[in-house]
Amino acid sequence: MKQGEERKVGHYSWLYGVIAGGCVAAMQIGVGLLQVEGEFAIIMGAAQGLLVCSLTVICGSMMEWLLTPLPIEDEDKPLHPGRERIREYGTAFRSLADSFLSPSALEINPTEEGAAVLDMPSKMDLLWNTRLNENRAAVAVQLNEMAQIMTDTVEYAWDTRTDEDLELHLKKKLRAMGLSVHGVLVYYQENKRQEVYLTVNTRRKRCVASREIAAVLSRLMNKSMMPAKDSRAFVGSERMTIQFVERTNFQVLYGMEKAVKGKEQISGDNFSLYYGRNGQFIAALSDGMGSGMEAYKESELVVDLLEQFLETGLSKETAVRMINSALIVRSDEQVFSTIDISSLDLYTGVCEFLKVGASTTFIRRENWVETIASTSLPAGVFHKLDLDASSKKLYDGDMVIMVTDGVMDALPVAYQETLMKDIIMEYDTGNPGELAAYILNRVCQYLDGEPTDDMTVLAVSLVKY
Repeated sequence: MKQGEERKVGHYSWLYGVIAGGCVAAMQIGVGLLQVEGEFAIIMGAAQGLLVCSLTVICGSMMEWLLTPLPIEDEDKPLHPGRERIREYGTAFRSLADSFLSPSALEINPTEEGAAVLDMPSKMDLLWNTRLNENRAAVAVQLNEMAQIMTDTVEYAWDTRTDEDLELHLKKKLRAMGLSVHGVLVYYQENKRQEVYLTVNTRRKRCVASREIAAVLSRLMNKSMMPAKDSRAFVGSERMTIQFVERTNFQVLYGMEKAVKGKEQISGDNFSLYYGRNGQFIAALSDGMGSGMEAYKESELVVDLLEQFLETGLSKETAVRMINSALIVRSDEQVFSTIDISSLDLYTGVCEFLKVGASTTFIRRENWVETIASTSLPAGVFHKLDLDASSKKLYDGDMVIMVTDGVMDALPVAYQETLMKDIIMEYDTGNPGELAAYILNRVCQYLDGEPTDDMTVLAVSLVKY
């Protein structure tokens, strides 16, 4: 970046700050004057405008400082993982913004709005105050999370450095495989898990599997290494950067089975299976209100937002709270969905459970079944969300079974958990798909006719390498 361009970036950060601060101040003063708060509204609006202006300028300066010292990617230098991670965050945030600006989220019924303004001004004032407070809370959470993300990114960039000894040995070992090494960057994490970014290409028109390179890397580092998720499977004559991570101690197998309510054509349940960073595997299940297409759209929105929030680097708790806020403010109608998350650490085997109005989750051990229950309300009911969080240590062969309310409601009320435990233990298999199908088939035997609600069983098995 040239010096003149750097100065422009600095001027633009101040300009953006002034514009953002002015908009917030004007909004706050306008709302306050409408509520006859007088001078107090002007003072509070000016203070909040100054705060937003300062935060915008600081964030802009941080981005300028962070991006400037990073090396420019060219053909002679390896791709810097810190800059690439920032680009990933930017793409994910833009996609997230598009989701919030979708036409369905901005749709307003002019008839109902006009009636509220003409007939119930006090109700309208209360509604605006509530929405304003919810937006302030959401912005505060986002600023805190963005600060944490920026901190993590800076630390990631600082802790990623070249390793000349490893690069020298790799050049010798990979030369015999017809490969040319152009750069090696190693990231040393606090928990001693390492990541290696290798810039390489073949010297002849041939392809070499990334797993073969991982085997050489494992011998040199005395650690079991493997290509990261979504990395290139083969190396060709084109120069590329491949990420290698330490092999996880566990892998997962999963299976799912569904049944649709009555005469409906589509299930209102949705699920997600997501591989996150740092060896995390996340299984999520959402049950939309009611059944059919409307319930499907609501649960699909929850699952899509969850994936996008996690991709941006937000924690599971913050992602769920922001989804709850989105469900509340996106429509004047009451819309709610359950959220059931099981997050497995494939290095340690620890599984974190996060439930919002979700049904009981079952853990099948070697010869017994453990339950994870929830007493919270679904997302979209109240602005203040009550989360049920817990964690359990899992071992080789343990299986997590997640179900929606329709599965449990098909069993006799007084014996639901007991019967489900017996059904899970009846079928001795390590195949999660077969177990999910067996559970749903056995539960349907308790129904007199067609299912009275959508039913979904999602089973995840932990297997040691």
